[in-house]
Amino acid sequence: MTNVLVTGASTGIGRSIALMLAEHGMTVYAGVRKTEDGDELTEAAVGILKPVRLDVTSGADIERTLKTIADDGGLGALVNNAGVYIGGPLELMRDEDIDATFQVNVLGLLRLTRACLPMLRQSRGRIVNISSISGLVALPGVSVYAGSKHAVEAITDSLRVELSPFGVTVIAVEPGSIQTEIWRKGAERDDARQSESKEVRDLYTPLVSLLEKLNENPRGIPPERVAEVVRKALMDDNPDNRYIVGTDAKSLSFLRWLPDSLRDGAIRRKVWKS
Repeated sequence: MTNVLVTGASTGIGRSIALMLAEHGMTVYAGVRKTEDGDELTEAAVGILKPVRLDVTSGADIERTLKTIADDGGLGALVNNAGVYIGGPLELMRDEDIDATFQVNVLGLLRLTRACLPMLRQSRGRIVNISSISGLVALPGVSVYAGSKHAVEAITDSLRVELSPFGVTVIAVEPGSIQTEIWRKGAERDDARQSESKEVRDLYTPLVSLLEKLNENPRGIPPERVAEVVRKALMDDNPDNRYIVGTDAKSLSFLRWLPDSLRDGAIRRKVWKS
């Protein structure tokens, strides 16, 4: 039975991943920030699910969590799911918004992955990084988030080759819009900025309005669909290097192959109506 660590398991995609993997026979260490979230997960789980208090930006949390897993027989897989979404034009972003995004989405992922590598080399295990379609196609209004997810893509590509001699498989999962709390939380942060920069915000009205519509009504896929893809990535004998999840994500992915001028023009007309 494989021991797997899932970060950001309190809500959304991470919660669905943790529950699905436990149901399919894995021993899941579910990283949560609050004790009550862990209690709720344990109650909902079918199978073996062990909540662990884990803030991926905390070295002490990482050390304590991995000691627990090592004492229980080691680690067979890591799912780097913990993430922060803060949208908005760069000119309206605060330093703390930028710092939080990269601390969790990039630096936390790197530090936790580094700490897990001795056990993953021993088990010839797998790493699944939950990226985003924003890691392949950067749309306006999400430069900070997209930058962090482009970093995740680069990390995944580099580690896939770097760790291959040790039998460690590294996979990216790239969802589009998801029906999760991350969008609501992002909208709340956007609202907090409104009174601070109204004059500048007005300059970006078309873009901000589009982001607000997406936040209020994300026409996304259920997180369980992403969880099923992660299950396949961990359990299939020959998993793909990357999985693009969702119709919108697959449509947007084709923008990568357009010349810059055509891609930029199409997006500009959609956002700025010009």
